[in-house]
Amino acid sequence: MPPDTTDEFLEMITELEGRRKSQRLAEKKNQPACTHCFGEVIAAEGIPGQPGYRKRAPLRREGHHALQLADEIESRISLGKCGLSSQQNVAYNTWKTWRKDNSADSLLQKLDRDDGRDVTEPEMRKLINVLSTLLFPTSSEDDKMKVDFGWQDWSETPQRIATYYHADKGGPLISMCCFNQVGDEGYDNLGIVASGRIATILNGLVHAYLDCYACRCKGVLGSFEEDVEQLAGHGRAWQRIAGSIERWSPRILGYPLDIHRFESIVMNWYDWKHWPSRREVESWQLDYYATTEFDESDSDDEKDGEGEGGGESEEM
Repeated sequence: MPPDTTDEFLEMITELEGRRKSQRLAEKKNQPACTHCFGEVIAAEGIPGQPGYRKRAPLRREGHHALQLADEIESRISLGKCGLSSQQNVAYNTWKTWRKDNSADSLLQKLDRDDGRDVTEPEMRKLINVLSTLLFPTSSEDDKMKVDFGWQDWSETPQRIATYYHADKGGPLISMCCFNQVGDEGYDNLGIVASGRIATILNGLVHAYLDCYACRCKGVLGSFEEDVEQLAGHGRAWQRIAGSIERWSPRILGYPLDIHRFESIVMNWYDWKHWPSRREVESWQLDYYATTEFDESDSDDEKDGEGEGGGESEEM
């Protein structure tokens, strides 16, 4: 049976790890590593202009191990606003304009209405592009990730909120129900429903990022199936990236956002094929949103003032 709490889940993993330790070690010993693990890391190394400096490796479609991509997101997003590129600063200033607009017809106010279609699909695509630019940064040398969007009327199936469609299944596309959205808590001018919709978009963007750039390695240690596909796409790499976004969204976006990482595990519980270690699960910090008190002064917007220019479908 699925666990009811994150603590119960960790206890289950600890017990399972003790019973399967010798078996797991034997399995790992006989598995080769993904060839992409031996390639250069994605992140830049050293100081620009200094000896030994290497700039960030370009992102290639299906060209990187999933966990390397998770490391890249964490390394970039943890820099906060001071690490934004000129392109990201443009997106940041657009986002901040939306945040400060309290008029009834502002994007965030319309996003909080019962019928999401008050925000047009082109407006939603612009929102997705801004969030993608801020939290999933790319450079001019990278293959581009472009995600489409569509509203759906799934009011007769209230449990269905959104679906991500893979590139080989008509995507990359985030389809979201215009009615069945719930949030956890609103902050400032971001209402509960709007908060839930933005968190749902970020959930889908993690799928899209891995769909675009993760290699499809098979029969290796840390395969695509293990790190990405299992749990309906909410495997190890997804958990790591979504966790990074949850931890850093208060500083970059100015709001805490719950991407429902533990819920994604429970909903897809019977899809487990490769169980994570206790250490891995602890690193996910699945209770981060529920146990962390948000202070608006944590936002980089509050600290720094104005920004500077400078395959298959998955239920989300």
